[in-house]
Amino acid sequence: MKQHNTRYEKYDFADSPWVQNLTQRDLAKLLGTTKDRLEKLISEREDYISRRPQEIGGKMRNLAIPVRKLRGIHEKIKFHLNKIKQPPYLYSPRKGRGQRDNASQHISGLQVLKVDIRQFYPSTTQEDIFRWAYHTAGMKEDVAGLFAKIIAIDGKMPFGSPVSPVLTSLVHRPMFDRVYDFCESEKLGMSLWVDDLTISGETVSGRVLDFVRECIRDGGFDTHKIEFQTTSRPVIITGVPIAENKVLAPYALHMRIKGEYLNLRSAKTDIERAEVIDRLLSALGTYKYHLGADTVEGRKTGNQMHALKQRRRKLTINLTTLPSLTSISLPVQAPDPADPPWAA
Repeated sequence: MKQHNTRYEKYDFADSPWVQNLTQRDLAKLLGTTKDRLEKLISEREDYISRRPQEIGGKMRNLAIPVRKLRGIHEKIKFHLNKIKQPPYLYSPRKGRGQRDNASQHISGLQVLKVDIRQFYPSTTQEDIFRWAYHTAGMKEDVAGLFAKIIAIDGKMPFGSPVSPVLTSLVHRPMFDRVYDFCESEKLGMSLWVDDLTISGETVSGRVLDFVRECIRDGGFDTHKIEFQTTSRPVIITGVPIAENKVLAPYALHMRIKGEYLNLRSAKTDIERAEVIDRLLSALGTYKYHLGADTVEGRKTGNQMHALKQRRRKLTINLTTLPSLTSISLPVQAPDPADPPWAA
């Protein structure tokens, strides 16, 4: 398992700017502003927050989204936090890792335990952020207080801020490290996708669940959606199915591809065929990602995509101007991904 992505994660936490005995002015400079502007932004925070309910993953969430100046500060904090080397079990939030990578860590396990943490962001309070900044990062008390105030909204980690995923994982890292160390001692695999914890191995006993729940309770959270499953049948991990030592593609994606091939056979014009091929290429690209580009199935899918691109290049579309009704034929060709958007 890779320890970190050196392209994005540049230094250990101990070498990060957060532990360099910052003053309030140092913190403001790190965030590209001044101490006075930070304090003014905190006092006027309600002018820089967009609130709305939104359904995410089948659940209604009360979003508190920082906007304009506050958004810029949160983006800057995220930028610096993302440079810290993360533990091997963390898959999101993390650049260079996706849902397939998370699921693929468990393909060799016979049994899988999935545990969700209830209210992960809302249960992370301003006091939790302060304690992390003061005790873990070693910031002076006034600096830690300023740091916590600029991030927290309504006294908690905001659901909707770009900084929340990475900072929440750092604030609660001791809890997850404790689970990871236990899994290592038991020869079990563990991965974390935001608040979805997955553990796999030859045998995952009830004792493992008891220990995990104890760690999570000690961290100040509750658990829900606890599932024990075996990989003899497909197991869905963060939206990606696995079974029998390989990553699979979701059934809905299979059906989408099948339906688009039917649409391609019934298309009457080149315009319709081009539109269907574009949708097919998108679906097949996702399919190849799930299966893995280097697998037999992935290479076969790549060949299908190449054949579709070749077919698309041979299509023509009639363009008709208004009064003159002049028609010309132009080849329909996918844009080169290396071209900038304005080059089309």
